[in-house]
Amino acid sequence: MPELQEINTQVLGISTDPSPSQKAFSMSLGNISYPLLSDFHPKGKISKLYKVFNNNKGTSKRAIIIINKNGIIKFKKIYLDVSELDMEQIFTELSKLKN
Repeated sequence: MPELQEINTQVLGISTDPSPSQKAFSMSLGNISYPLLSDFHPKGKISKLYKVFNNNKGTSKRAIIIINKNGIIKFKKIYLDVSELDMEQIFTELSKLKN
């Protein structure tokens, strides 16, 4: 994602899927260009810390979390479906980090 690199931003994908599943997912999308991290064991530890773990399903919820360079969450939104993703809103939130 060149647009994000231009504003000194690191994108990470984190899910409760094991690494082999993430690799298959990435390949199915033409090889995702950002790192995918597995929150598989202990199951959902990172997702629980950021309060995006779905206890009923045992998986992480689909979410965007923007964390500043000091480790403070500046924006968090949980999405029911990827079609709800609003890149304009995300770029607006990212631009606030520069101020």
